[in-house]
Amino acid sequence: MTSEVRHESRAKWTEIHKAHLVKLLGEYNTPAYRAQNGWTKEAWNKMVRDMITKFSNPSITTSQIKALEQELKKTYKLLKGFSELSGFGWDYERHIVSAPDDVWAPLLEVCT
Repeated sequence: MTSEVRHESRAKWTEIHKAHLVKLLGEYNTPAYRAQNGWTKEAWNKMVRDMITKFSNPSITTSQIKALEQELKKTYKLLKGFSELSGFGWDYERHIVSAPDDVWAPLLEVCT
């Protein structure tokens, strides 16, 4: 008896996909759709259906949406951490972390 391993390809997400998922996560961030450690199965299923409908892509899966949510969470934590460092801030027009050159210089020196 052989076991079949389902291979799921990674989804290619655009900024529009990401922005729509962030919107959905906000909409479903209610007690009705939240479990102790995150969203309920019902919430994930609704988000997947919404993404499939919105982007006409029937191959979007729950695991792909969950992976994107984790990626977005990591990016958020990284950007939030930078914006809280002394000398750093958030540029609301350009949607990036900002700091004067003298604040970036020591960090760039370490990273090169």
